[in-house]
Amino acid sequence: MAKYNKPLDRTYFEKKKNPKYNDDDKVTKCCGQSKYQDGMKKGNKEDWKLIEDKIEQILHDYPNTISVTPIFCDECGRFKEYKSAIDLEKKW
Repeated sequence: MAKYNKPLDRTYFEKKKNPKYNDDDKVTKCCGQSKYQDGMKKGNKEDWKLIEDKIEQILHDYPNTISVTPIFCDECGRFKEYKSAIDLEKKW
């Protein structure tokens, strides 16, 4: 009766399909992101347009930002983060 009181998550259904399922299989080994997440990818034109729009907005909103670099995983090409170069000497 106790098993019916537990929440059912992805791991439950993966183990139901494949009893040898290892929970470590849910993240990429290269960058540690979820395999279930459909994130932005390097080389995808629509994703690149979203990244450009975001960088343009950051540069517009924060005048002391010199540049913004999108960082991608070298192995799988998933977008990871933005890195900004900031001018600390610039006064508002």
